[in-house]
Amino acid sequence: MANAAFCQTEREDRAMAWEDFVELMAEEEEVMDEDLMEQLQELYAHPFDINEVRKEDLEQLPFLNEEQVEGIVKYVKENGRVESLGELLFVRELGGKEREMLRLFLEVKASRPNRDAQIPTIRTMLKYAKQEMVWRTDVPFYEKEGYKDVAPEVLEKSPNKVYRGDKYHHTFRYNFSGMNHVLAGLQMEKDAGEKGVDYVAGYVMLKDIGWLKRAVLGNYKVSFGKGLAVNSGMKFGKMMTLSAMDRMDAGITKHSSTAETGYFTGGAVTLQLKDWQVSAFGSYRKEEGTYNNDSTGMSSLKKDGLHRTQLERSKKGNLGVSNWGGNVHWEHKELRLSATFVFTHLDVPLMPKHNTKACTYRYYNASGNDFLVGSVAYAYRYKRLSFSGETAFSNTEKQNGVASLNIFRWRANSTNSFMLIGRYYGAKFISLNGKAFGENSTVQNEEGVLLGWTSKAIRNVELEAYVDAMYFPWWKQGVSESSKGYEGMVQALYAANRKWNLLARYRIKTKQKDFMYKGHSKTYTLLDYNTNQSVKLQLNCNLSSSFSLRTSATGTLVSFGIDPDEKGFAIGENVRWQNPKNKCRIDLGITYFNTDSYNARVYNNEPTLLYSFGSTSYYDEGIRTTLLASVPIVKQSLFINAKLGMTKYFNRDVIGSELEMIEASHREDLQVQVRWKF
Repeated sequence: MANAAFCQTEREDRAMAWEDFVELMAEEEEVMDEDLMEQLQELYAHPFDINEVRKEDLEQLPFLNEEQVEGIVKYVKENGRVESLGELLFVRELGGKEREMLRLFLEVKASRPNRDAQIPTIRTMLKYAKQEMVWRTDVPFYEKEGYKDVAPEVLEKSPNKVYRGDKYHHTFRYNFSGMNHVLAGLQMEKDAGEKGVDYVAGYVMLKDIGWLKRAVLGNYKVSFGKGLAVNSGMKFGKMMTLSAMDRMDAGITKHSSTAETGYFTGGAVTLQLKDWQVSAFGSYRKEEGTYNNDSTGMSSLKKDGLHRTQLERSKKGNLGVSNWGGNVHWEHKELRLSATFVFTHLDVPLMPKHNTKACTYRYYNASGNDFLVGSVAYAYRYKRLSFSGETAFSNTEKQNGVASLNIFRWRANSTNSFMLIGRYYGAKFISLNGKAFGENSTVQNEEGVLLGWTSKAIRNVELEAYVDAMYFPWWKQGVSESSKGYEGMVQALYAANRKWNLLARYRIKTKQKDFMYKGHSKTYTLLDYNTNQSVKLQLNCNLSSSFSLRTSATGTLVSFGIDPDEKGFAIGENVRWQNPKNKCRIDLGITYFNTDSYNARVYNNEPTLLYSFGSTSYYDEGIRTTLLASVPIVKQSLFINAKLGMTKYFNRDVIGSELEMIEASHREDLQVQVRWKF
């Protein structure tokens, strides 16, 4: 590796493809954070120059722990200019897997003015500025029920029987980077079924200009501490947590995706004053929710960003949301402290109904107009031991609660590391902007302990494993009393060399749910464990510099009460050809799947276009084929990418339901993307 090629060609000689990276990170496909994957894809599309990379840049990569981040920065600082990514071999904190992953996000660029030397002039930033425009259109070769013609008299009585717009999906992105000091972007999107451009957003951001650490106007994200008080960015899965949970205070970042929820609109600033960072932010944006039947308040917030029917369109912007808050962060040697507060005001109160047994689980859901959350985060490292966490308090009109997340890590030696994570999220704790490690989608009603282990003690093998025990004090949907759950995972990656590697993963998750037992004279509702087991094998082979293969097999087994077990499996093959010189690429994939039901569905991450997420679930019996091509029109600047996908079911004549129903046993889609870098 030390003799790898220099500069631009260095990234092309890597053994790991983007899809291989996703497979390693996606241990929880069904709950994988798409914002996280989109953010990582953007970093993959715009890799950091290793000679200018900062600690906060590397901290965006969830597979690196704190020592590895510091080790990379220290190596570059002490050894001068890096001429090849092969030099990562000499960063002793890195393992083979991390070095391969880093090749996706780092490159060696031609020498240019060091951004640390002085603040560049506007002329210099414009000279070295990078811009990108990406346009994408999705074309379905089928007709869903929502696009069919409906008689005027039927439409008058039932206006939500059709979609307002056409069946095409369009996105447009523009990004500008002036030596990473001035950033700007514009995003536009029209979802299938929407009429006209439905989403327009943008931002302007300044970074690292004297004492001004970051300042942004427009759309942005905020994450402080461990995310209990505020985290509009990413949420790590449990396997990623084994590497990334030491870190805290991602701070203020731009919102550059087409996701229509999960961000702030307004302004934010972070000032760097020696050991102190002081941040403040303010936001007001129109969101949307569903009114109660009596229109006195909102029963729930709407998060899907879809406005296809008249009903969905009527909800757009029907709720004004104000957010403002701040953070103070202090760091000295191995000790870090951070304090955060966030205040949220809703123009219309949340009033979730919980007056029937079926909706009693909503009793502790957020209610009211005003929400205040404060937290203190902390981190300390001593040699091979580290401790970090955050404790938060909520004070709302009706509820006051506590949440705490704490992590203890012990690096026993250079090859073994252990992690203990404890979480307590009270049922009365309310954090509308919080998003943190855990089983639930909200930081509420959950207690648990996770023990994790990573090991490189066996030559050419990297092991990762965790066991998580969970307890939910209050009811949940489909669970009419306190409940428990357990989860375990073990993964092994064997890589004797860069030409091939083998991944094996086993995962089991079991949680209590209501099960209906039928007796002689009546039906009883009792808690029973719903258990899902899955196993995955994947072999990656690089046959040459042009050809590579990815073979995978996945199986699932679902058990619940006295119901019969449900099984499913999928086997797939992906063949890739790429020209190492001009980046021309063709991917051909085929997957056969067969499951007893939707409950036994299996997941697969297929090759995708840039800025799109490729996790697909399969159920019933059928075959999925994909053909992806990336063709450079103008070298290193203009690309045309296209993906054709076809799914054929062997045991169904109808796909989907209601307005999404397709009266056929197959569906075909074409995605076309034009990317211009200049």
